[in-house]
Amino acid sequence: MREALIKIKDGLIWFLKSFIWITLVVILIDQTTKLVFQETLGPYSETGKDLAIFSDKFINIRVTYNLGAAWSILRDHHWLLALISVLASIAIIVYLIYKYKKLDVYERICIFLILGGCMGNMIDRVFYPKGVIDFISLGFMDFPTFNIADSALCVGVFLLFIKIIIDEIKGKNSDEKNSQNNK
Repeated sequence: MREALIKIKDGLIWFLKSFIWITLVVILIDQTTKLVFQETLGPYSETGKDLAIFSDKFINIRVTYNLGAAWSILRDHHWLLALISVLASIAIIVYLIYKYKKLDVYERICIFLILGGCMGNMIDRVFYPKGVIDFISLGFMDFPTFNIADSALCVGVFLLFIKIIIDEIKGKNSDEKNSQNNK
């Protein structure tokens, strides 16, 4: 019994340190918020209900459905986007399997955010015929309505992009120092 508890404890510690939980948290929050707002507000186009946060000019909660990708791109190819979402999720998981130990903590966090966002919208594309459920609308700018999965995906990609730029700058600075030391 004691050995089983030790294995469970070790497994939990590994799980928390692995950052896999980030993907699960993103999916859980994404799907829960979509369900809650869909049930309480209903689709915006049918009810016109809006939940303003701070004011109509800041953030509004408005349930919409998107059969396309960002800005309704490929709207008439819902099945293709569902397939792309499934394949992208599988590709990210395969990448993580092969590169996990070589990734630093920052990269792992970014990739698990990206995976959570990808899988959150994949669930909608596969299981909801109306499309991806979006509900966050920015009142202060003309921007498409989005959701938690979109946010996690964008934040993960943005942070990873910043890391790549910083690593590139550090690499160039290191190369310059090495070339100056060799002179």
